[in-house]
Amino acid sequence: MLLWSNLSALGGLNVTALLAIAVAAWLVAARCWRLALAWCLLFGAALVVAAASQAAFIGWGVGIRSLAFTGFSGHATRAAAVFPVALFLLLEREGGRLRRIAVAAGAVLGVLVALARVKTGAHSASEALAGCALGLVTAALFIRHAKKARDCSPRPLLLGLLAATLLLPLADPINSHQWLTAATLKLSGRDRVYLRSDWQPARGPYVPPCTPDRIRFDYLCT
Repeated sequence: MLLWSNLSALGGLNVTALLAIAVAAWLVAARCWRLALAWCLLFGAALVVAAASQAAFIGWGVGIRSLAFTGFSGHATRAAAVFPVALFLLLEREGGRLRRIAVAAGAVLGVLVALARVKTGAHSASEALAGCALGLVTAALFIRHAKKARDCSPRPLLLGLLAATLLLPLADPINSHQWLTAATLKLSGRDRVYLRSDWQPARGPYVPPCTPDRIRFDYLCT
């Protein structure tokens, strides 16, 4: 379980947001203005979609009961988007085969983070899969656009990437879900969040177990 918890932590904002900012900052420093803008727009849009889907359930109970879907997994979305992009840019000056292997490794890491969200009970399989798919699509769109650029390789990102993946998961996670919950409740006018139990299915779908990780990250235990 410790392995899955550590993998899950790689999708936290204290890791993925910092890497996303590092990518944008280096592209700006390299004067790849359009590429930096494309990254900010794509990654930002993915974050908005994931947050909006979660807010829709928290405040208004919008979800898919048959799939136990209450919103895109934010951890899976961010990890699947940022790791392939960071590795692609890191090896932008290398051969095509090596770069493809690096991008594939980043995608696999994103998939593992999504799987970890299921294993730790933080999300259902549908939520983790949807988040991972959203992130991978975001990364693919950026990489397709970035292939037209030249000399925007952020080699110093290597140290940041290693530091983030090895050290930052040990830090306290940013309680982004808690902030989202508070904002959604204020907007919706409710005094409590919607829970999976509010669907009251006769024979309900799979509901992730109420584990310490799930309490810590998502606050959706029934």
